[in-house]
Amino acid sequence: MKKFFCITLLMMALSATVALTGCGSKEKRNEIDTARRMGHSQAMELSDGIPLDSIEMEMLLIDVRTRETALRSRGHEKIADAYLESFLSTLDSVNPSLARSLKE
Repeated sequence: MKKFFCITLLMMALSATVALTGCGSKEKRNEIDTARRMGHSQAMELSDGIPLDSIEMEMLLIDVRTRETALRSRGHEKIADAYLESFLSTLDSVNPSLARSLKE
């Protein structure tokens, strides 16, 4: 639960950053890099070696989809794409069976 709270805070910071920054290319690159790191971090929590109960796993997966949807609804398609792509590619490395089931 502590990890979930930390991730939630990081995503809130990402959302605030996205909302407050302009359209500059350097800021956009930073936002995309932050989104990639967040996606990677969340996928690492679902690693086969880290024990999670089913509720924690479901909450994390719902959080991923909620954040992706929130970014897209604010018009940040590239950031949402980077976030989800990083999450799924990392998940495929650390928990291939779960990644396969999400892609079906």
